[in-house]
Amino acid sequence: FRAKQGARALGPGRLVRLSGTAANLAPRLSPPAGELGARDGVVRAPDDPAALSICDGFAIVSMNMRDATTGKIVWEETKWPNDWQREEVAAHIPASILQCSEVSRELVFSSKEQISNFALVQRVFLFGQQIEEWRFDFGFVIPGSTNSWQSTIAAAGEGKMLDPAVASGQLVIETTFQDGENLINRSLVRVHYV
Repeated sequence: FRAKQGARALGPGRLVRLSGTAANLAPRLSPPAGELGARDGVVRAPDDPAALSICDGFAIVSMNMRDATTGKIVWEETKWPNDWQREEVAAHIPASILQCSEVSRELVFSSKEQISNFALVQRVFLFGQQIEEWRFDFGFVIPGSTNSWQSTIAAAGEGKMLDPAVASGQLVIETTFQDGENLINRSLVRVHYV
């Protein structure tokens, strides 16, 4: 695994949300045994009042994934769900993305509050077992700003990629949004390959 990162401020932007199905998960430290999230990660809101203020003012505007070699958009969502910070979200991504040697992901987000050292940690679960973990550092976020954050991720290599027929609906990405080491939010996206 190797990741390259870049970011740029876009200025004021439109606020839009993603439609998708969601499991009914309330924010909590750990769900009851056997409940969705117990083995695939946990949706969680912060306990700290300052972090909760950041969380309340933070929105994902859009996200896209491109073939980093050609620049062609493979998947894009411009309507992120209102309840993404509280419930699991479903993403329907073309299986062809698994054939890219590198994928460029662009996340457009807005924040009403200042974030001193914005970062995210992603843990990838397949059949409830963690198979990967990545950390991405953004840095300082200006209050009242909309920002674009681009990261490039290299594929595992030929013969090491997931079979989309097996992984579809069984792959969950847990993303922990942080200010330094302080939790802003933890969210879940269940990937369905189409």
